Amino acid sequence: MPPHLPRWIGIALVVLAGVGYLIYSATGSSAEYYETIGEMRAHPSGQDARVLGTVQPGVQRSAGGLHVRFLAADGGATMTVDYTGTVPDIFRPGIKVVVDGHIGADGVFHARSLQAKCPSKFSSTSPAGG
Repeated sequence: MPPHLPRWIGIALVVLAGVGYLIYSATGSSAEYYETIGEMRAHPSGQDARVLGTVQPGVQRSAGGLHVRFLAADGGATMTVDYTGTVPDIFRPGIKVVVDGHIGADGVFHARSLQAKCPSKFSSTSPAGG
């Protein structure tokens, strides 16, 4: 065995471990689980939940835009969401959002965080002539 081979194997292992860590850390937050509105409604508990839904028209804003109340829908299920905090720039009706929080005794989902999912730049259909 050549004398420098163990050193190159060690360097390759360190590089592969670094690349693996970067891939893991970059996809870690997007790989988190969330429930649909229907799943959450099927087993309401007062526990925290992470829920995905689409913002519906009729968003109510107050406190200089830092408080929003809106209806989120997924399939046939809907829920009213109440959130106070910084709202993403792309937040508007039609955008998918993931909210963390809990259903209150009033039946409203009280969100601690709100993340807007960026709409895809790519369409599932081909443009005409393409």
